[in-house]
Amino acid sequence: MGLDVDSNSFTIHRAVVRGGTELAFVREGAGGVPLLLLHGWPATKRIFYRNIETLARAGFEVVAPDAPGWGDSPVPAGGRYADFTSSAHDFVALMEQLGHKRFVLAAFDFGSVSALHMVNRFPDSVIRLMLWNAAVPSLPEEYERHGLGGNVVAENEEISHHIRDHGVDTDKFVTRFGSDQERIDYVKGFFLGRVWKEGGPIISTTYPGNFDDAAATFQAEPFGNAASFRASLTYYAAFYQPELCYEPPLLNQRVSTDTLFLFGVADQLLGLKSIRRAEVAFDNLTGPYLIERAGHFMSWERPHIWNRALIGFCRDLLPH
Repeated sequence: MGLDVDSNSFTIHRAVVRGGTELAFVREGAGGVPLLLLHGWPATKRIFYRNIETLARAGFEVVAPDAPGWGDSPVPAGGRYADFTSSAHDFVALMEQLGHKRFVLAAFDFGSVSALHMVNRFPDSVIRLMLWNAAVPSLPEEYERHGLGGNVVAENEEISHHIRDHGVDTDKFVTRFGSDQERIDYVKGFFLGRVWKEGGPIISTTYPGNFDDAAATFQAEPFGNAASFRASLTYYAAFYQPELCYEPPLLNQRVSTDTLFLFGVADQLLGLKSIRRAEVAFDNLTGPYLIERAGHFMSWERPHIWNRALIGFCRDLLPH
């Protein structure tokens, strides 16, 4: 799929939210239904560049930030790297600064980890939740009763070493890359396919043809910066070192917020078991729905399907 957007597609805004933390973000459709879009790893707000304009035309006020320290958002003041719980506070603070105490929330990958924390930490803030190729609450006993035992990290480590590589000794890991281009090339593999475990096969998280070299480079470019690359990996490190979290993650609770759950079936890394777990963990669930010819980065891979799903889920909130 060719590159049909570029880094100048949207105006980049900036706001200082909490404790001097600065967030860079795109904001389109001011005055519409507030919508917060949260990226995962390895992605930035750019992963939504095929969605923002359509959603704004549909009646949303779209806010797509870079997580603190990622992309165009600088590393937070004081040098403390953000984790998925501190970022949840920053994102809520950003929406409040823009005049929105309540908003629709859409997220995947690590953005969904922040989202799960957010709906439990700030239950009155999130009107509706859309997730795709996402984390699910940690409810091991409930999953076991439904024949879905185990946990996502352990299952992932059976086929990939990347979570361990990124999170166990992050400072040592980043020394593997001596230049911006080496970091960009590493990240491009997450879009184009790579060997995830020594001696293993090449596994893709995306549907064939949904990312060409230009599109993968566009998404990977922000991680060429050494400071941004290192900051982003703290999300992984927090899995192994809970003390890095701003506050205890609220990930072991059921979710009562109205939730739409999608899964791009070309994602060979995450696995379909998360779909069955979603059916257990979300009390007010629409779906789960399996989306063909899409993988982990569905908002980019199948933008028309993804846009229509979100618009339809919020149809009653939007202007008629």
